[in-house]
Amino acid sequence: MKFATMMSLSLLVASTCAMADDWYVVGEVTHSKTKLDTSASNTALTTAGATGLVTSNGKDNGNQVRLQLGYKVNPNFAVEAGYIDFGKAKFTSTYTGGTADGTVKAGGIDVAALGILPVTDSLSVFGKAGIVAAQVKSSLSATGLTSPGDTKSNVVAPLLGLGVSYKISDNTDLRAEYDHVSKLGKSDKTDKLTSNMISMGVAYHF
Repeated sequence: MKFATMMSLSLLVASTCAMADDWYVVGEVTHSKTKLDTSASNTALTTAGATGLVTSNGKDNGNQVRLQLGYKVNPNFAVEAGYIDFGKAKFTSTYTGGTADGTVKAGGIDVAALGILPVTDSLSVFGKAGIVAAQVKSSLSATGLTSPGDTKSNVVAPLLGLGVSYKISDNTDLRAEYDHVSKLGKSDKTDKLTSNMISMGVAYHF
């Protein structure tokens, strides 16, 4: 139901853009830094019989491609929707008689409002606030006990960001931004992923 709602919102943005004079697409390369709350995996391992459990911090870095569709309502306000890959995080747990390796990754559909402040005719800064409907997948393999296996959860979480845009032609902007999403996951099903993303790319106005 959450994904259906987010898809409907994305389609609404897309249909609005189709009727608008200033709509655009954004293509970016994103570098993500992720960290992980491994409470769900620790609980699963303990339930499976692990004792003396020690878990490493779940952190990772990665690069992804990001696509967004946007509609600039006026010089100070825009709406965007698209798909974000939040990256993944890995961790290792040790316990009496064995070890476990885990991976958590997340991706989803986002809808966000942008407040835009033009600095010059070419340069603008913006702040962003929105929501993302994400699917979180957790994989856990263990030795010396029954492996908990794979789990997944669907969550809705807030998205916050800041960025800068520089116009290089009537139709093209260079763009850089920072976005933050936290607690992607459900403690009774998957670990929780926090992702900090730096993105650079191009916005093309039709």
